[in-house]
Amino acid sequence: MNVEFLYVFIDYLFTSKKKNLIPEWGLPILLGITCLILSFVYGINSQYYIIEHTFGFVGTLFCFTLASLNMLLGREKMKEASNYKTNIIFRGRKATLYELVIILYAYLILVEGFLCIGYVLAHIFNFVYIKAIAILLNSLYIVLLFNVLITTIRAITETYLILIRDSNLKDNITNK
Repeated sequence: MNVEFLYVFIDYLFTSKKKNLIPEWGLPILLGITCLILSFVYGINSQYYIIEHTFGFVGTLFCFTLASLNMLLGREKMKEASNYKTNIIFRGRKATLYELVIILYAYLILVEGFLCIGYVLAHIFNFVYIKAIAILLNSLYIVLLFNVLITTIRAITETYLILIRDSNLKDNITNK
């Protein structure tokens, strides 16, 4: 099996600032744990409802992210961003702003793709139902769903700062 996609996850974790990782993972993990506790302790199973009603949104977001990355790659300002070095060390050298944005969008596309695959697999194998495993997997889905939503907000903000705003605001992205 090809596991090259793991490089994207590793690059995302090593190039993201701690102040970005805390809201991108902290809030989703809290929401996932809350759903887990509500399901196991109180028998409130809102996870299925959340997943069922957000799958169309995840598919749309997946297509939006792919289209955004495609449009960004051809923009002149994005090409200029490849000349702008940051303070973030990436594979033994300073990363460019262009590389950071590509890593962020690649991460989003992969996670959104895994969410879509997970949803489809859950429907294919819906005849196999073990309550504890289903609750755990649904909680993981919710964590990843909210992680994608919060990370998408950051991706759009960073793209905005590159394409629209002046170079003084780019420092907000690149400084640790």
